[in-house]
Amino acid sequence: MVLVASGEAFKRIDRKTNGRFLRNYPEIEWEGVMGVRDVIAHGYFDVDPDQVFDICKNDIPALIGTVERMIADLR
Repeated sequence: MVLVASGEAFKRIDRKTNGRFLRNYPEIEWEGVMGVRDVIAHGYFDVDPDQVFDICKNDIPALIGTVERMIADLR
């Protein structure tokens, strides 16, 4: 559920900033982040649990670091 909520939040940020804000953080593949949200939210039978585990283990730490930097940059 957290992947769905965070993916939706990034979609909203992207829409509200016309794509300008996320572009400042190219180390994250934002289309993939938002795409994972769509697959989990709408493609229940297409969700690969091993892939979700891999995302959580390998990709989320970098995403958290980037979000922390985003927050710091906005202060």
